[in-house]
Amino acid sequence: MNSATQAQVDVAIIGGGIQGLVALNALVDKGYSCVLVSDGDLGSGQTLHSHGYLNTGFGMSGPELPRASAQVVQPYLEQRGLELSHDWVLIPPPGMPFFEALPTATLPSDFVAPAGFGVVRLPDRGLPKRRLVEILSHNLHDRILLGHATPLLSGSRVEGVSVHVLGDGGAVVLATKAIVIAAGCGSKRLLQSLVGPTPQTERIKHRLVHMICVRAPRGSLPTTSIVAMPLGLMLAAHDQPKNITWYVTPMVMGAPSYDDIPGDAAGGVDPEMVSRGCTSLLTLFPRLPDVDGLLIGCYAGYRQDIGDQPGNRLCELVEGTDNAIIALPSGLVGPWLNATRICEIVGGLADPSGSQPAVPGGGAGIVVGDAVEDRPDFVWMSWDEWSRIYPQPLVQGLRKT
Repeated sequence: MNSATQAQVDVAIIGGGIQGLVALNALVDKGYSCVLVSDGDLGSGQTLHSHGYLNTGFGMSGPELPRASAQVVQPYLEQRGLELSHDWVLIPPPGMPFFEALPTATLPSDFVAPAGFGVVRLPDRGLPKRRLVEILSHNLHDRILLGHATPLLSGSRVEGVSVHVLGDGGAVVLATKAIVIAAGCGSKRLLQSLVGPTPQTERIKHRLVHMICVRAPRGSLPTTSIVAMPLGLMLAAHDQPKNITWYVTPMVMGAPSYDDIPGDAAGGVDPEMVSRGCTSLLTLFPRLPDVDGLLIGCYAGYRQDIGDQPGNRLCELVEGTDNAIIALPSGLVGPWLNATRICEIVGGLADPSGSQPAVPGGGAGIVVGDAVEDRPDFVWMSWDEWSRIYPQPLVQGLRKT
């Protein structure tokens, strides 16, 4: 492919993460011809940097998220053969009455709740994130194009998307009736290049999240997931065929936001934040250093919020355009709620053509990305190696007992 070629589709989707893939499935089901453009392996940005769970807002965001999780998202995933984990609990701070309506729960014996704090059950659900990407993209590779996308704006209408195809330097121009921008942490930069800074784009915030990954053979770690608010810690447990993996995040309230975000959502690790998170983890699970076969590592990435609270969504026409739709963020249960709204907006812009044209380069080089802790630059360490890099008085004290 040495020169630009043309293809006509109903909808072009920019972004190969969970939001773009859920939207692709929804639009294809309604008969629209679609092409999804991904600038890397599917899911390799924010989707596979995540904990892999359906966060319903910890009871603080109202009834919409739990209702959508139970009535929309969980049936959707279970119908596609995804097994969800249901063991989520919360250690709430004192004096917050809306937690009192949640059913009480207990922690597994090896966990230690802070003195004087109770435990309640959450309606959150864990899911195998990489498997989700595989299922969403199954049988749709011919509708996926690997490359860098540039919307072509004429007046207030996006007439097409120019795609610089990765690998051979060729180009494909997708003439389209509508586009969906679902590029995760790349969305704000793309919007600003399209229409400039607007109040709409300023609502998009990126915040740095640290992830401590803990892995041990099956049976060596509990599979309960915990939000320990008094410790500022969240632990998402994944029961995998050969091991248990925990994704452990120190939570930061009022964290600063950033705009200069790489496309893969990767961030630099702050050793102080990792040490703080590890101290909280050891307070919650003191026997961690003595777990047989334990491996531990960490990475940092960016999450996307709309405004200052998790759970807010942005799914609407881009200001200054007639047919570009922004769909964010990709966390919580938002992708499925956004997909319904995307179909409504597209339905007002174009009728489905009912056929899918061949797309030059479609399906070439398409693979599902690896979860971050399985990438070559991520390092699994033994506890002794880890504690030399992140020494803490609490860690040293535990090793002496």
